[in-house]
Amino acid sequence: MHQDKKVSLVTGAGEGIGAAIAIELAKINMHVIITDKHLASLTNTENIIISNGGTCTVVELDMKDFLGIDRLGLEIFKRWGKLDILIANAAILGTLSPLHHQSNEEFSDVLNINLISNHRLIRSFDALLKNSVSSKAIFLTSSVSFNPKPFWGAYSISKAALNHMTKLWAQENTHNNLSICTIEPGETNTRLRKHANPGENIDNLQDPFTVAKSIVKFICADKVYKGETIKLKNT
Repeated sequence: MHQDKKVSLVTGAGEGIGAAIAIELAKINMHVIITDKHLASLTNTENIIISNGGTCTVVELDMKDFLGIDRLGLEIFKRWGKLDILIANAAILGTLSPLHHQSNEEFSDVLNINLISNHRLIRSFDALLKNSVSSKAIFLTSSVSFNPKPFWGAYSISKAALNHMTKLWAQENTHNNLSICTIEPGETNTRLRKHANPGENIDNLQDPFTVAKSIVKFICADKVYKGETIKLKNT
């Protein structure tokens, strides 16, 4: 099924930028595997994709379920034998507070979802991506990963580590056509943004679909990235 289509995986596709990317990828005739820990949100994304004439596979998956990520890799291998596009979007904010106020449990949760789960994705999908002719792996990052801000704690730390991890992975793949990069979308109207900046004027923010369309342009371009960070607001 769908063997004539490129296969993409979008994590955190139940809402926001992840949902918008999945919907836009389906519009260009890709089969999209969408994951989120909330099935109801995924169903909404699925309905939009289907109403636009696209196809998708729904996978209810908490990114802290590391064995679940491994199982997903195996299922993709058995069904398609490859993965063309990986969009690692899923992330949580955690509490914005002084570091010494953030609980050990929450600090670990943020790092597990924003960083460790992405390492599990790399472990599970490296070979599948290399089975594709022109594969791309894109990780969503944040401006606070480059410019430390007080009180952003585990979120900022996790995204900085994610940037470093993707650069290392890219350096290990200079001999092939696997494109690896991080994308910093800029200020976007998402639930995570609202939690971080309550009361902010959303008229000054990008729409998730504006961001998604820019990301899809990068996906469709021929250029191969090796660890670069693309800042959408500067392009």
